[in-house]
Amino acid sequence: MNETTHRTRRYDIITDEVQFRALQPEWDALWTRAQGYYYQSFSYCWLAWQHVSKPHGRMLKCIVCREDGQLVMIWPLETVKRALWTYLVPLGPEGGDYTSVLVADDASAPALIEGAWNMARRRCGADFIHMPYVRETLDLHKLVSRERRVLFCEPHQASAARLRGQGTWDEYCRSLGTLFGKRPGGFVKRLSKEGTVAVRVVDPADEGETASIIEWMFNCKRSWSDRVGKRSVWLDSPEFERFLGKLIYSPDVPSMARLIVVTLNEAPVAGIIVSLGNPWASAIFAGYDPYYGKCCPGLIAVEECVKWAFNNGCDLDFGVGAERFKAYWARGEASTAWTTQIANSHWGWLAIRARRFARALAARASGPAQNATTGPDSALASRR
Repeated sequence: MNETTHRTRRYDIITDEVQFRALQPEWDALWTRAQGYYYQSFSYCWLAWQHVSKPHGRMLKCIVCREDGQLVMIWPLETVKRALWTYLVPLGPEGGDYTSVLVADDASAPALIEGAWNMARRRCGADFIHMPYVRETLDLHKLVSRERRVLFCEPHQASAARLRGQGTWDEYCRSLGTLFGKRPGGFVKRLSKEGTVAVRVVDPADEGETASIIEWMFNCKRSWSDRVGKRSVWLDSPEFERFLGKLIYSPDVPSMARLIVVTLNEAPVAGIIVSLGNPWASAIFAGYDPYYGKCCPGLIAVEECVKWAFNNGCDLDFGVGAERFKAYWARGEASTAWTTQIANSHWGWLAIRARRFARALAARASGPAQNATTGPDSALASRR
């Protein structure tokens, strides 16, 4: 499918896997030029398609734009069937990544993004469009939020640490104050009372050790989830677990992440996966042994992640969430990202009106209606 907006600008929707794969050289060049986030890279999107989206029967809808034949914009999306309705969502696992369009930050960016949004609405065949974690500073947020049929719009706090140009690591740490009464390095000293503490970056090519540690991290995360009553679909997804390992090493595409592990007497007590920076790195996934919770091994992993980014000349994005450690390393700076869902077809809007009418009748008959957990106006699986 394609649509031409003027003589030199052309939009296409890539639905074929072979054509999608063929974009890699141009995609890599645009990602570098636009200083894209890891989730906007070809490596991430190809691995997500191969290991998560395709196995679940989703349909590829990658919107691209060319000017005078040159690739200038990419927005990888996919469609998901939910009962009788089709949802358009970002390509990839249902995790905690932002939603944004890969485009160079120049004067033409707003028009390119608006063209991509129009293509998404008109040419992807979606009854609903679900856009998780769109930063409120982006042109995309303005376009989504002014739609007439917005079903819900939920804000999320997001934090990121600006590390470049902060002098030495010690100078940066002196500017931070304390976290739970400890300065950087303090939690390592506490854990050291239990034995020998070591921190290392796992060799990306060691797929066996990587898979073993990631499996251990998932088990830790599941235990935590059960304790606090926050069970998410992605926690029980072997595809998502495999995908994280492939981000660290895959023979098909360049590596996009590193695994940092904290050990006590040579046994893992915490781990964190961090993306490579361009120049923004992202903290992707973490887990820690709850047995040593009083020693805060998870906070040691986070500190080592920040230090790794600092030493590699990157800033570090923590994603959404109001956790205290995120605000600490970001020195209190925070922004807002929005999760928004809109009805995008008459069929979708009719379904919403019918459901709301049925709920109103049920409320009159038997009191307050329960929130539905499935159906056209429910959110997709909770994000990490």
